[in-house]
Amino acid sequence: MALRDFLAGLALAGLAACSPGPAAQPVSDAPVALETAAIAAPDFTPPDFTPVDNPAALGFDPAGLAALDQQLDALAAAGARPGYAAIIARGSQVAFVSQAGEINLETGEAFTIDSPVRIASMSKPVTAVAVMMLVEAGQLGLDDPVSDYIPEFGDVRVAVSPMANADGVIETRAPLRPITIRHLLTHTAGLGYIFESETDLGRLYLENSLYSGSGDLEARMQQLAALPLYTDPGTRWIYSYSIDVLGRVVEIVSDMPFEDFMETRLFEPLGMSSTGFFYEDVDFDEADMSPLYVHDETGAMVPFDQANPDWPSGGGGLVSTASDYIRFAMMLANDGALGEVRILSPESVHEMTAPQVPAEQLGGEWGARGFALGGAVALSPTGDQSAVGVTGDYSWSGLFDTDFFISPNTGVAAVLMTQIQPGPNRPEPRSSTMFRPLVYASFAFD
Repeated sequence: MALRDFLAGLALAGLAACSPGPAAQPVSDAPVALETAAIAAPDFTPPDFTPVDNPAALGFDPAGLAALDQQLDALAAAGARPGYAAIIARGSQVAFVSQAGEINLETGEAFTIDSPVRIASMSKPVTAVAVMMLVEAGQLGLDDPVSDYIPEFGDVRVAVSPMANADGVIETRAPLRPITIRHLLTHTAGLGYIFESETDLGRLYLENSLYSGSGDLEARMQQLAALPLYTDPGTRWIYSYSIDVLGRVVEIVSDMPFEDFMETRLFEPLGMSSTGFFYEDVDFDEADMSPLYVHDETGAMVPFDQANPDWPSGGGGLVSTASDYIRFAMMLANDGALGEVRILSPESVHEMTAPQVPAEQLGGEWGARGFALGGAVALSPTGDQSAVGVTGDYSWSGLFDTDFFISPNTGVAAVLMTQIQPGPNRPEPRSSTMFRPLVYASFAFD
């Protein structure tokens, strides 16, 4: 009853990563057509976060939801993760809440839907929404050159080879085309990141990591623009810093600091008071932030020292809670609106969640998935592919094993929070490979 009272209080108060990194592949210039057959969801009514008494009324199998709850309890008890918090909603109603394990192993504090965690790359879809808000307002175009807003990106060079020549120099040439906003949203800008150390170019990006640099967003983008691109913009999918670049674009176009835009235009309207880049922007103290753990050689979880970025990283710097992020996810799943709060038009949500990079050009690891704007999208399986969800489902996960997906054709939104540093001793399964199949298995829609 206490949990139900808490969730109801949220409504009364005002409702408002590391992702997979396959080898880069060629990318088509044109978006892929998305064929969908919408499954009727309940009528949208003003939000109420009290979980329904009968999830079957929302189209869920109670036994399937119980299996998910039991799995989270079992994994937390086995020490796979310190704990979990999960919320599943459909339309305007919450069908399921699960809380398992602990957020702090030293104090025994329970892991709840209100536990603040680092969401890492789950920041990326949030930044993508901010960009789409400006596109919808006519202040920004998806195919605008990035150099229109950040002049330094007009002087970028492309590496002729990712390996240095005999003189130790990475040779470069002019790009065939400019980087656009769409390229940034789809990770096809040619930029690098922090996950590749096998080439001289990859090591150059590591040596110039934005996460170990200094200065504000403007200074960090100047640092990034000085590095060679891996490829010509628009030709290959490479997971990258591109969403961080978009944070700088947002603050230039909106004429306000990126963190202020996110707070006033997105988080406050949605009631996401525990989401932000800096502790002064959230409703909890730094001391309340979840510890981060890593599994040692014995399989035990030990503390891992990981400071949050001291700059507004739109690609990986947000902290949030399950109870906050589900509001964001419900907004997307319900065509850009949450109750009376509209963030995006249905047309903008459709464009954001429609595939831009087809599955066959992302690599075999992706299966029946493509890439949309800021996140992955489920495609209709072909050949021997297995379905990865309802066609059109949009998703992303975070480095510390957080996960979410929305299902525009069913009205479902699902969020799972945990907090663990990846490492060689981390037990499987990864959250996305466990959580999503169990949620889908609970679907009992007509």
